[in-house]
Amino acid sequence: MIFKSFSLNFKDLLKKNFILLYGENLSLISEIEDKILAEAKTQLGLIPKRYQEEYLMQHPELLHQILNSDALFGEQEIIIIGKSSDKILDQLELESAKSSEKKIIFLSDMLTKKSKLRTASENSENFASIACYNDTPEQLQSILAQKLKDNKITVSRELLNSIFEKNYLNRQDINDGINKLQLIQKSSAITDDTLKNIFYSSSDNDNFEIINYCLLGDKKNINKVLNNIYAQGISFNEILAALKYKVNKLIDIFESNTNHLNISQLVESYKPPIFWKEKNIIKEQLNRWTLKELYQLLEIIFETEINCKKNYEISTTILQQFIITTSTKDCLENRFA
Repeated sequence: MIFKSFSLNFKDLLKKNFILLYGENLSLISEIEDKILAEAKTQLGLIPKRYQEEYLMQHPELLHQILNSDALFGEQEIIIIGKSSDKILDQLELESAKSSEKKIIFLSDMLTKKSKLRTASENSENFASIACYNDTPEQLQSILAQKLKDNKITVSRELLNSIFEKNYLNRQDINDGINKLQLIQKSSAITDDTLKNIFYSSSDNDNFEIINYCLLGDKKNINKVLNNIYAQGISFNEILAALKYKVNKLIDIFESNTNHLNISQLVESYKPPIFWKEKNIIKEQLNRWTLKELYQLLEIIFETEINCKKNYEISTTILQQFIITTSTKDCLENRFA
């Protein structure tokens, strides 16, 4: 049964034997998991027990034992199986597992529509299937604004917009920043400068500079970018997340052009207003890329992300090659045949 990630009733979730959390938004998956476990402990007295699918595959008798044996001291458990895939269904017979008093949470990355685990979770009444896709920039701004409000911190819309124009923030960044603010609040007042220091990147060559050079095809700075990725140990997750944010932003600007304005007029009239330091950069990027190319680039980013995860030991090399081919637009070759 499909449940929407933004409107969950956790008491209803715990009526299911099995819960699948999957998708690319790892921060959202972690948030939902924490809330499920908190509700499970409060309402049902369940104690979490964690395993990785790979470990269970290596010890097939263990899963049967987990489901059918009583916990020590009479404690009831809720089982979390990390990095779940279709392989777990080879060891776990869902129908027979229903008779167990144990509840199971499956955690997974992106699952295609052909995935057996996803199909089973969506079609079974005893299963809750929750897709956790990346938040849109608008959702992230709303999340940060609400969390600041909950902590009685007043922030202007202009400052909020400028934070997101300068930085890519995901849920984890926001949660980490809020935790820091809560500590600071105990001893001093929160100012705009405090927010800037917490949510603004201080790096001379931050992720947004890297992806701006990439989208602009700035050959002069590309070598500098590639050297910094290697020297600073920058993760492919950081770069690709920032790039997805920026590409989606450019797409949104393009699609807002219902009045057929030229690029300059479009950027100047876009709402919410674009941070002034970014306007000229965005104009150049919109002139360099078409809407069709940007949609294609999103697909290539996703493919690159999967490739980096599957080949983690050479992910830096994959990322560097991706930046080179994107900056020259060679990555689009044969895509529009």
